[in-house]
Amino acid sequence: MSKTKLIFSIANNAVTHLGRNLYSSMPPALAELVANSYDAYATEVRVKLCDDNSMIIADNGKGLSFEEFQSKYVTIGNKKQEENVFNNLPKRKPMGEKGIGKLAAFSLGEEYTVYSRTQETSEWLTFTLKYQEMIESGEHCEADVSIVKSLPDELSQFNSYNSGFIVHCKRLRKNPTKATKESTILQLSRRFYLEQENFTVWYDEEEVSLKTNFYYQNLEYLLYFGYSKEEIDDIFNSPEIEKEKFTDGGIINTFIEDKGVKGWIGSVNKPKDLKENTDNIIVYSNGKIADEDILKNKKESRIAKSYIVGEIQADYFSDLDDPITSSRQGLDDSLEEVELFIKHIESIRKNFINKWDDFRKRNMVEKLPDRIKKNDSYQDWLSNLTPEQRSLNGKLLNLFSSKLDEDESEDSEEVDSMVTSIASVINNVETDELVKTLKSEGDSLSKIELLAKLMKNVAIKEDLSHAEIIKSRVRIIEQLEKLMENPSSLEKMFEECLSENPWLINPYWNIDKNNVLESDNLSTQVYQNTENEGEFQKAFLDILIRIAEEEFPVIVELKKNNPTGHAKVSVPAMQEQIKKYRKAVQQKFPELRPVSDIDIKAIFIITEDAGAVGSGNKIEFEDYELTGFKNTNIEVLKYNDIIAKSKKMYREHLKLIQEAKIIPNLSKE
Repeated sequence: MSKTKLIFSIANNAVTHLGRNLYSSMPPALAELVANSYDAYATEVRVKLCDDNSMIIADNGKGLSFEEFQSKYVTIGNKKQEENVFNNLPKRKPMGEKGIGKLAAFSLGEEYTVYSRTQETSEWLTFTLKYQEMIESGEHCEADVSIVKSLPDELSQFNSYNSGFIVHCKRLRKNPTKATKESTILQLSRRFYLEQENFTVWYDEEEVSLKTNFYYQNLEYLLYFGYSKEEIDDIFNSPEIEKEKFTDGGIINTFIEDKGVKGWIGSVNKPKDLKENTDNIIVYSNGKIADEDILKNKKESRIAKSYIVGEIQADYFSDLDDPITSSRQGLDDSLEEVELFIKHIESIRKNFINKWDDFRKRNMVEKLPDRIKKNDSYQDWLSNLTPEQRSLNGKLLNLFSSKLDEDESEDSEEVDSMVTSIASVINNVETDELVKTLKSEGDSLSKIELLAKLMKNVAIKEDLSHAEIIKSRVRIIEQLEKLMENPSSLEKMFEECLSENPWLINPYWNIDKNNVLESDNLSTQVYQNTENEGEFQKAFLDILIRIAEEEFPVIVELKKNNPTGHAKVSVPAMQEQIKKYRKAVQQKFPELRPVSDIDIKAIFIITEDAGAVGSGNKIEFEDYELTGFKNTNIEVLKYNDIIAKSKKMYREHLKLIQEAKIIPNLSKE
């Protein structure tokens, strides 16, 4: 075994500034090492994770001899020399420019060992560089070089290479795990765009795509420039993608042609189709990323950005003097050439967003969940729309697009409500237009026709509003039905619900909003004074409600759904209790004094465990007792009766409206 030395020139803290501080995460650092392998005419690069917190980056390129290390590798920052064609491969234009990619290994680990072999020798040249030693060594750092006949065990799989270059990074700064594998592959793949078939990259035994990115299969619309139709069809051969060529007939097209720029900007169906913050437009130069987000400093629609991705090939940047920022974070927009490029790309993006917005409006129905767009009732409703109404439907759906795209639930009631509420908006818009036309129309016969159409629209509007109310009430009833599984909660629960929702008792009842005084509060547990043999006592009412459809306030008394204690009522006790409440109401409202007790309606809600005599229930009523209740304007209900009756009534009413195709029926039943 023979030894010699390599002396590295590292003036001005080059190791820190050009190595560790230059790459903020693992993928860009790995990309620099992969670019070096490409420039060395490798046909494969393998990145291997090891159990000892180390990583191997190995290629089968031409490798470097000791003399080449001295002339090319040890001096950092000189312009990279173009390699001679190797193994009869097509000529490659260097990805690297300044020869600083070698220091990317220090962004991965605290030290790294290099193994290099050329075709002229059967031995491997090796040396180790340590980060701490290099930054403490001043302007020069020495590395001992050894010659070995075979690689160590952890690298033995690469002994078959006739030539190659291996970097073994040790004491990694961040331990890559299997869980981060997919993320690393996605980010690494985005850093290259190579049309050559003779270069592959493998990360932990999985091939990294260098020509197509993961989101290609999710694109639905794209605007391309610089490519011919045949070229873009070859890249995106899916018939599902709508493709359009950008043209401004002016300076942008001339610029694209003169500079040989090729690219596209596209949109995906949903933001989740873009992963790892890839909602941006990237620029490649000679197959390697030059800018991860070329328009990062330009304002745009926040919603549009989350759907848009793009790729641009601009090889002419490699001919410019230092077009990349010193931080390696992208193209230097202080340069006139870069500033002009960004200006034109921003114009193309604005053009794309306008076209994309139209595309979305035209195709919004197709973006609805299958259960909606394939719903017969929804299709029937659509078929009854005029062309103008169908266009408006698309525009309104587009306004809701972010919610539709974020929704993960196939049974989302929010999405259903948004879709059906559009029917009301469409009708309102048409009504407003009819009113404007009616005001300006002079012909009497035309006015009559317009008025008839307007009245029809108003009727539809009322039905739409009614349908929305009914759907909301059906949902409330269904929730109450679920809550009834807990009998002990019924009394308090119904007190809160019935005081504001008397339609639960009678579907036609509504609170009289025009006749509610502060002293006539609809809160539950209202008490009244009752006179008993010259003395006044307090009588606690569960609920007293002013009903628009009833002349006098309605008394509602609730008993627990468990026939024990005061909940185990008898007919005389029920009648006496209602009589006391009616007297209290008459005293509360003097205008009612001449009114008979039985004119004030009373509702008595009791346990499920009640029925006719002989039924076996804990509370039983004779037929004449039930007749007596009816004759004295007292209605006796059970909790499940309320639910069943109101549910049936509203569902039947809603069904009639839906069958009239005024709104789409999206119910699951």
